[in-house]
Amino acid sequence: MTEQGIPGSAEGFGVFAVDADWPETRQVTGHGYTRASGDVHVYLWFGSPRFDPEVPHVTVLSASSGNAETAEALERAFEPFYHPEEPLPASLPVFEPATITTAGNPVAFELWRSSSNPHWVARGRVERTDVILSGAGVDPNELSLVRVTDLTSFSTPFAPFG
Repeated sequence: MTEQGIPGSAEGFGVFAVDADWPETRQVTGHGYTRASGDVHVYLWFGSPRFDPEVPHVTVLSASSGNAETAEALERAFEPFYHPEEPLPASLPVFEPATITTAGNPVAFELWRSSSNPHWVARGRVERTDVILSGAGVDPNELSLVRVTDLTSFSTPFAPFG
C-alpha cells in the first residue's frame, strides 16, 4: 500500500468509485496486491454502513487487467441474481450494452439485469483496469464513476460509526 492507501500499482491501473454525490456510506471492503504477477485490486462499497441490502447500494471492483480476481468478483456479483438454492449457470446470460460515465468519459459496459430482480451487474474496462459493478436500488446508467487517488477518506466496514 502507498501512503495514500492505494495498493502498489500495475502500469495503467486505476481505482474507480461512485462520484462524490453518493448519499450513503463509502467504504473500502477489500484490496490486494500480488508481487509476483503485479496484479492489483480494490473493492469499494457504496450503501448502508451495515450492508443493508434494502438500501440502494453499489459495489465497485477495480482490478488490473487480466487479474484472476475479476472473474471471481463477477461470479460473486451474480449470486444475488439467481435463486440461492439453484447453481449458477455455466455461462453468463445475455447482456445489454450500457454507457457509464467514467473519469469524465462515456465508457461501454456490459449490463445484466432482470425485470424480476432488483439486482444488476455491469462489467467494463478503463485503460488497463477491469471494473465490475453490482448493485440494486439505483439505475446503473445514472452512475458516474471517478478515479480515486486517495482511499483514506473511505471508511472500513469495521470502523466505528459516529
